[in-house]
Amino acid sequence: MNILNMFKRKDVIKEPVYQAELPFAIEEAQQSYRLMSYGYLYEAPKDSYLPLYKELYDNVPVLDGAITAYTDLTCAGWTIESDSPEEAELLTKELTNTNFDKTLKSLMDSYFIYGFYGAEIVPNADFKSLKKIQEIPSTQIRLKRDKYGDIVEFVQQAHPGTIIFDPAMVLYSANRESVSEPYGRSMFKSLPWITKAMLEIQDSMTKIYRRYGSPRFHVKYNPLQQLDATTLKARLGVLKTKFKDIEIGQDFFTAGDVEIGVIGGGKEQFNITIEMEEVMQSVFSGLKLPAGVLGYNYGSTETHLNKQIEILLGRILSYQGEQEHVINLKLMPILATIYGFKDIPKIKFNKPIIVDEAAEFALESAKINATKALLDMGLIDVTDAQMRLDLPIKTIAKPVIDEENPKNNGGTNNVNK
Repeated sequence: MNILNMFKRKDVIKEPVYQAELPFAIEEAQQSYRLMSYGYLYEAPKDSYLPLYKELYDNVPVLDGAITAYTDLTCAGWTIESDSPEEAELLTKELTNTNFDKTLKSLMDSYFIYGFYGAEIVPNADFKSLKKIQEIPSTQIRLKRDKYGDIVEFVQQAHPGTIIFDPAMVLYSANRESVSEPYGRSMFKSLPWITKAMLEIQDSMTKIYRRYGSPRFHVKYNPLQQLDATTLKARLGVLKTKFKDIEIGQDFFTAGDVEIGVIGGGKEQFNITIEMEEVMQSVFSGLKLPAGVLGYNYGSTETHLNKQIEILLGRILSYQGEQEHVINLKLMPILATIYGFKDIPKIKFNKPIIVDEAAEFALESAKINATKALLDMGLIDVTDAQMRLDLPIKTIAKPVIDEENPKNNGGTNNVNK
């Protein structure tokens, strides 16, 4: 698929879902009243680029890496907190058995790609245990809101029918949602046009290097004597056939009145590194992600990068706080009811840790070299060196003098420091 074709603007679809499309009965008068009062039954996202966001995520490596980084940092692990250790252990085991970690990461991928996610909480038939948490495809979710802007119903516009969900059993979260946009804001919201420029540059690079690696030949045939049209056409046909069979990298030879030239530009036309870097920096700016997190370096100093990472960590903690609030408000009370807990447990996300391994290694190497230099100069002893490097201090054997029994003075006792 050529993603560039998907950048064509599409009309925003905001049409009501009529009664014939719904698998439940609504009285005509009631439906007419709702349509007249609110203008719709179910509200579609205003953002018409939702399918494009998924294509960008699937096909543009830097965007895939950015979403993966945000998701992995947000889902850095979790613990269940409860006044009852037994209940906390049981719930942790049950969530692990339902593959909650994988589901949570998939939901957060949708949260960052589309700006929101929805999932159905599905208990077993006896309502005594959790069966699964089933993600609802974000491109198919539709919301119904009351006149106050509160969400009162969720549906999935699937084919061939429409699925209705009990709103009490739907886990829903939107990034920076508002009254005007209950579907939140995608991480890619500001990127389509700058991403289009990046894709066009990459597409141009592919065409340029394909042409440069496999140039077109200009074959000119100059017969020494005048030929009639039939003979000239026949000889040109032979030349065309010969050159048509030539593969890239294959040598060929000619004899007679044939001149061969190469059509193409010089290498100086293909240097677009600066332009690509500028586009990439704009992409990282739109993602609000330090380029260094994905291994890119555009001349940022170590201090600047560390400051960016601090800001990123603050943003990640904010995302974790939002998800804790949603899960503790909706999922945990349901699980407490299902398993008959006395108190409602809470989920707590683990704080993410970003370590610059190269910087850590350089710092540790410098510390070792400095300690060795001090030791060589006699400014510190072995024990001091061990303490500086956070190494376990070895026990040093010292002789103990027994004044009453000189024969025992050859022995030693271990003195622990």
